Amino acid sequence: MADLVFQVPAKTTFGLDAVNRVGMITSQYAERAVLVTETVLNEGKAIGRVQDLLTKKGIDCITFDELLTGAEDRVAAEILSLARASQAQAVIGMGGMNVLTVARCAAVALSEGVEIADLYEADRAPADRGKPGVGRGKAHPAAYIEIPTAVRNHFMFRDFCILTESTRKSARIARTGTEVFKAALIDPRLSLTLSHKSAAAALLDVLLAAVEGYLSTKANFLSDTFLLESVRVMTEAVRAVVKDSADVRARTRAYQAGLLCALGLSTAAQGPAAALTYAINAQHGIPKAWIAAVLLPHILEFHIGARPERIGKLAIALGEDVDGISAADDAAKAPRAVRRMMGQLKLSSRLRDFDLNLDDMVDVTETAADFEMVRYSPVPLSAQDLYDLVKLAF
Repeated sequence: MADLVFQVPAKTTFGLDAVNRVGMITSQYAERAVLVTETVLNEGKAIGRVQDLLTKKGIDCITFDELLTGAEDRVAAEILSLARASQAQAVIGMGGMNVLTVARCAAVALSEGVEIADLYEADRAPADRGKPGVGRGKAHPAAYIEIPTAVRNHFMFRDFCILTESTRKSARIARTGTEVFKAALIDPRLSLTLSHKSAAAALLDVLLAAVEGYLSTKANFLSDTFLLESVRVMTEAVRAVVKDSADVRARTRAYQAGLLCALGLSTAAQGPAAALTYAINAQHGIPKAWIAAVLLPHILEFHIGARPERIGKLAIALGEDVDGISAADDAAKAPRAVRRMMGQLKLSSRLRDFDLNLDDMVDVTETAADFEMVRYSPVPLSAQDLYDLVKLAF
């Protein structure tokens, strides 16, 4: 067994009204900051609240709240230009995964004195791959502070994220390192701005990430503990959300599952279904969480032959009664449990519901097959295998 290396890079605060600490934490690193967020948060007055908290600590704040359809590098570049022009010393990302991705990439590029494109792994010299960008310009040390508002960020404790290259509409790995990431404030109350559909899809997105991490060849005793508990807690959260989607206690449980999942993924890895969500989102603009919900039962069925005992344990975490006599029979209950959840949450169950064309999926699967996370699948998968998986989900 290889050595397990585990490190949480940022101070993480979890709880209702945790966002109230944003001024105090940011003041440790900056007098000027850029707040990257999304306009939907104005409905709950969250943006104004954060701005006021920063102002009370004497922090000059510029707000960037463009409507994002994806985590595109052109948007990260705009944020980087704004941060440089305002001489910001911190970038605060407050929103869903798209917002957090572009904000973090901008903060890293600002701190390292590089452009956003320099973060792409394939564009680096071999000796520099796996590191943040190697400076070409003047470094401007900066802090990144994260405030998730959509239950989860699968890359929270990783040294990379998935960014969309705007010119080619292609999903690519951007290496961010962990040095710039200083703090995460996880406040379940902020998710109340999400619509029922968006919140429901986010829950299934966490389940997909936890399931693939648990099934991956990188899984270990620590990730198993976090990821199985994430599935169990999220199952409770789904039941509560079905009864009352605005129940803050249900949202708190969902956030707990999201945090457990991020901790598990810090030493495990997402898999082929996740790679497909990033690739489809980049090329066609369909929200990642919607795609994740559709693919989840199919990826469970896809791996039953290779991981029946593990999927049986997932079935238990999903609330299923198993008899322990046949691993395959126990495992078959897991995708059925997920499909019941999807019905209860009123989520689409087919990719064709998103006006996608199966012919367009060839390019998507070729892109997804190049992601490193696909190599950690318990079953070796080619682009053709991924295409077969997509066909099942159509």
